[in-house]
Amino acid sequence: MNGGRVRSAIWPRCNEGHSVAVSFHKDTVKKLVRPLVAGAGVTGALAATNRALRNAPLPTNILGGTRRPWTWRGRDVFVTEAGDGPPVLLVHGLHTGASSYEFRKLFPLLARRHRVVALDLLGCGLSDKPNVAYSAELFVEQIADALATFVSEPAAVIASSLGAAFAICAATRANVRIERLAVISPTGLLGAHDHGPTGTGTALTAFLRVPVLGEAAFNAIATKASIRQFLEHRLYGAPDHVTDEIVEHYYAVTHQPGARYVPAALLGGALDCDVARDLPFLSVPLLVLWGQKAPPNNPRSNADEFMRLARDARLTTFADSGALPHEEEPLAVDAALEPFLAAVPQERPA
Repeated sequence: MNGGRVRSAIWPRCNEGHSVAVSFHKDTVKKLVRPLVAGAGVTGALAATNRALRNAPLPTNILGGTRRPWTWRGRDVFVTEAGDGPPVLLVHGLHTGASSYEFRKLFPLLARRHRVVALDLLGCGLSDKPNVAYSAELFVEQIADALATFVSEPAAVIASSLGAAFAICAATRANVRIERLAVISPTGLLGAHDHGPTGTGTALTAFLRVPVLGEAAFNAIATKASIRQFLEHRLYGAPDHVTDEIVEHYYAVTHQPGARYVPAALLGGALDCDVARDLPFLSVPLLVLWGQKAPPNNPRSNADEFMRLARDARLTTFADSGALPHEEEPLAVDAALEPFLAAVPQERPA
């Protein structure tokens, strides 16, 4: 009896006609399909927007010099090279697009006296941006392998922000031939940058890796307005130094396929690096360069901790710069680097 009543409630009686049954099914199907169609429509629109942003022209490598391809762990990476003389490796920060822009002014100045090799870190610049497990160790190993591949003698390394933290770690390894190290507004001090992976951060990292929705969320965050705000308040010392050309360059690189994977790893804590642990074991001379107008997230006062922890360190500051003095005051940075790079190497302390 109960089964009959249930069936009669779900399925119209035959004597009410076949047309009523068909109408009932159509209404039911419409109710079920309507949210799916709406979701598919939204997903399709997001996918189309993502695709349009991805297909925008990739900026040129405005460093100049010669671009040399490099297949690193099966991925297409490259370095940019110019000049002759003692070798210098440049390691950029991890904000997307930095490899082709951050050293654009210092690169030709150094190339007048040195053979300069500018590295393009995997996933951060114009090279391949695969969906891999990005970690601090991965970037440290890429720096070490770049030195082994492109430099045949002890070299100087100039690195900035989190790239500088990875370079410091690389320089503590016996098999890496770094002769001296210059770090520009480095990050990675425990308590100033590193907090370790959290549940929220791990979840956010996983979400941003999702093919359509994660990419759409990242694109919604990485607008021209937000990129400009980031550059003005987190990197540059003077907002008027952030030109439309700079914003357009970073915006184009930021929306290339896979550009969200490194920022996602950074937000999740996967790229945290405890420089305070490594600095006491750094046996090469260290030059710390810092802008006096550095932002609160990595203030000028952090330089004192680097000086305290390192064995052989000196500090140079720049009055009109934020976190990128090599971009805002390139001539002054070049002048500070010249005697440091030209100094006769001394025996490393034991």
